[in-house]
Amino acid sequence: MGDFAEWQPQYAAHGIATFPVIIDGKDKRPAVSGYLKLGSKVSSQLTMKFPGHEAIGLACRRNKITVLDVDTPDERVLADGLSRHGHTPFIVRSGSGNFQAWYRHNGEKRRVRPDPGRPIDILGDGYVVAPPSRGSKGRYEIIQGTLDDLDRLPRMIGGQDNAPPPSPVEPAAEGTVKSLGGDGKRNDSLWRHCMRAVRGCARLEDLMEIAMSYNRTQFYEPLPDAEVLRVIASVMSYESEGKNWFGHGARVVVETAVVDDLASSDPHAFALLSILRRHHFGRDFALAKVFAETLGWTLPRFKSARDVLVKRKLIECIHRGGNGPKDPPIYRLTKGYKNVPQ
Repeated sequence: MGDFAEWQPQYAAHGIATFPVIIDGKDKRPAVSGYLKLGSKVSSQLTMKFPGHEAIGLACRRNKITVLDVDTPDERVLADGLSRHGHTPFIVRSGSGNFQAWYRHNGEKRRVRPDPGRPIDILGDGYVVAPPSRGSKGRYEIIQGTLDDLDRLPRMIGGQDNAPPPSPVEPAAEGTVKSLGGDGKRNDSLWRHCMRAVRGCARLEDLMEIAMSYNRTQFYEPLPDAEVLRVIASVMSYESEGKNWFGHGARVVVETAVVDDLASSDPHAFALLSILRRHHFGRDFALAKVFAETLGWTLPRFKSARDVLVKRKLIECIHRGGNGPKDPPIYRLTKGYKNVPQ
C-alpha cells in the first residue's frame, strides 16, 4: 500500500479530500483530472485505483486550507514568516528541506512572491503536496503538530491581496536609540530579539535583563514593564514547547511528561524515542537487530528500550514480521502516551 492509500482515510477523518500526485524530479502533477473540485467520496474511490502512489495532494480552497510556502530551508525565513503572518500549530518540511505553514482558509488567493524580496508564496488556491508524500529528495514530514491540529488551524494574518503583510522592523544599530512607532512595532521588535536571545540564557533572569536592556536602549519611548513581561512570557512559552524557529538547526520536540517519566528512569528508552522522532517522524520503520548494532547497544538493552516505548504507547507495532531475515517487525510513532508504573 502506498502513502496515498494509507493516508487518504486519515485526512478524510478531518474533512480533507486528497488525491494522488506524480512526482518526477522537480515535476509535480496530479494523477487525476478535476482534482480541485473532488470530494471525499471520489477521494476514497481513488485509493482503489491508485493503491501504490507515494505522493498526496489536496486542493487548498476546496479544503479550506491556506499554506505559507517557504521556498528555502533557512529557518530564519520561516521564523520571520510566522511572526509576520501569525503562528500555526501545523508545520511541514518538504523532502528538499523547505517549509509549509498551514492555516485556515480566509479568502486568500494564490500569490507567488507577494514580497519580491522574500522566497515565500501564499497558497490559498490551487493545490499543495501534503505529508508524508515521498518526493525525489525525500519525504514531506510533519515537524510540528499532528493531523488533529487541522481541526483548529488559525487564520493567516495579512494573506489577502488587500492586506499585505507589514514590513519587517529592522533592529537599531548597537549603541543607538531608535523610535519604532506604536506599541505593536515595538512589541514585535522586542519579541523577535528575545526569541533569538533565549537559547543563550541559562536563567529566566538572564532573559529579563536582555529584554529590559533592549527596551530601554532601542526605543525612544520604552514599552511599559508589564508589556515587557508579557513578551518574555510569550517567548518562554514558545521556547518550552519547541516552537521557537529563530536560529539554526532542526529540532526534536518531546513532551515534558515524557521527559519527566523517562529521562532519568530509563535513559535508553528516552534516547531511542528521540532518535526515532528525529529520523522517522510521520512514517513507518523497522526495529530489528541491525538497529541495535547501529546504536552500539547490546540486543537486550535495545529490546528493553523498545518494549518500554511500546508499553508507554509511544510507539506501536503494526507488523510483527518473523517470516525470514527480510521480514523485520515494523513500528510507527503514536500520538498517545501513557505513564505506566514499572
